[in-house]
Amino acid sequence: MKSGQADRAERRLRKTRVIAVSSGKGGVGKTLVSLGLGMVLANMKKDVLLVDADLGTANVNVVLGIPVEYNLWDVVKGRTDVDNAIMAIEDHLDLLPGVSGVYEATFWRMRDTEKLWRELDAVLSRYDYAIIDTGSGIGNTVVQFCLAADEVIVVFTPEATSITDAYALIKTLHKEGYEGNIYALENMVRKTQSDLVLAVSLKSMVQRFFNREIEVLGAIPFDPQISKQVRYQELGKYLKGSDEFMFNMRTVVKNLLKSGEDMGSYEPSFWSKLRNFLGRTMRG
Repeated sequence: MKSGQADRAERRLRKTRVIAVSSGKGGVGKTLVSLGLGMVLANMKKDVLLVDADLGTANVNVVLGIPVEYNLWDVVKGRTDVDNAIMAIEDHLDLLPGVSGVYEATFWRMRDTEKLWRELDAVLSRYDYAIIDTGSGIGNTVVQFCLAADEVIVVFTPEATSITDAYALIKTLHKEGYEGNIYALENMVRKTQSDLVLAVSLKSMVQRFFNREIEVLGAIPFDPQISKQVRYQELGKYLKGSDEFMFNMRTVVKNLLKSGEDMGSYEPSFWSKLRNFLGRTMRG
């Protein structure tokens, strides 16, 4: 086990709130949101596992400038176990790195998903929260990860294509029978734009066409320094020192905690829910 995990293993098993962070379109800042959520919750002394599940183009460890020995693809291929692949980012915040630049990983199969979550199911109960940074779009793998989570945060930006694709993702989850909470989070909002206007519009469309309520978690202002810090691989250090970003992320977390129990629903387990979904898919 890596640093910090041995102590958790000795504690009583806890219920884990599993939250997928996804989007209908790439480039909207899913990784930024996932990392921000993890940092705020860790500051609250909650134990958090961040899973970089953006298959083929994972980049959480890259933006943090952290070298990786093993990743989730190594777990799937049997080269190591999940405990050995998990690494500490900071106190109360661990990372299961994703896979990037491996062509084979882009042909992700159901059996790969089964293998990964079967292993993850054994460690999730050590954490208060698991944040799954998925890929973008409505592909089968993205949808699998979302459907297996307790809740899904759909991130979008103030662009017509982004909100259209966010709607498409929510529509897909609804049609697949997803019963968990769905949240909308608007990112990269510029000062000349009205906060939450598009988020409220998205909420209204979902209510009108699907008779379903989604919650708006807030809006994250555009920060031109973000892309620079990503290039320097110092995003984590920058975010921790950014009062505006941390203030907005704390507001998002506050809204998130108001929308559900502080602890998650680790029954049925993450793996069990995913297995049920895969079974329905294969029967279909």
